[in-house]
Amino acid sequence: MSARPEPWWRHLKGDPLPFLLSDHEPGVAWRALQGVLGQPADAPAVARARLAAREHGAAAAVLIGQSEFGTWGSPTSYAARWGGAAWRIMALAPLGADPEDPRVARGVEALLEILHPRSGGFATTRKTEPSPCFSAQLCASLVRLGYAHHPRVREAIAWVASLPGPGWRCGEARHDHGGGCVVTPVAVLRLVSEHVPSERARLAPLAARAGSVLVERELFLHGSAPRGWFSFAHPCLDRADLLEALVPLARLGWPPEPAILAGLLAVLARQDGQGRWTQQLAAPFGEPAGQPGRWVTLKALVVLSVFGAALGAARGGGG
Repeated sequence: MSARPEPWWRHLKGDPLPFLLSDHEPGVAWRALQGVLGQPADAPAVARARLAAREHGAAAAVLIGQSEFGTWGSPTSYAARWGGAAWRIMALAPLGADPEDPRVARGVEALLEILHPRSGGFATTRKTEPSPCFSAQLCASLVRLGYAHHPRVREAIAWVASLPGPGWRCGEARHDHGGGCVVTPVAVLRLVSEHVPSERARLAPLAARAGSVLVERELFLHGSAPRGWFSFAHPCLDRADLLEALVPLARLGWPPEPAILAGLLAVLARQDGQGRWTQQLAAPFGEPAGQPGRWVTLKALVVLSVFGAALGAARGGGG
């Protein structure tokens, strides 16, 4: 544990860094070097991992099959679950794709040309109404991939913000919990957190709304919880879980309220003896279910790095 002596590492049962920084998944290594170890973007190790993510790993696998026009399959089937361009782009960002990879830019540009409707939120087909969760999830990835200022992305974010609240309804029965969509607030938090810090202020009311939807329900730690809420997996496409919710709350600097610290305790309870977390569910483009997951472990460390000191103080241990 000497590589990272901060007090919050005392909550770990082992050192997960060799697991995260191996050559197996360069996208994880890139994110861990910056998001956990605090290395700058121009550090040699960061640059090597970022470029390596173009050639192998989960993001590179998603890019396989892209046409010369930037699409996957027929442009009209862009929202075909997992195989269409929208879901491929949605997966690329959380799997560590390099925004400067020309294939990523080609895919995003092609998708923005064919999305429906032409204004407001995004819909999965020409015949369906725009969906807040689909729009928020897609916008989160588009922001991460460098399209925060694209007029169509900003318009879709504004549309999500304009919907009546405090929560959101999406029409998907499997997303509904307590009369609202559980996927949308988590995706909204992520889309705000994917903006650079200097640009988050204008979206602070949207983040506060989404965060309150979850925190005021104590992150569903008591009573009925959404289906799969305590089963961690990555990427979270068309679903949400506790860890996926805690990551953007941490990145946005949410106060370490009791519900947040209780959520962190629930996460810590699921680590193995080597300080790793399991990919508990099969996920499209994800690591094998039932085995230690690099992405899930990285997300747990991001949350722990922000809230771990407060948890230690609350426990009376100071770390």
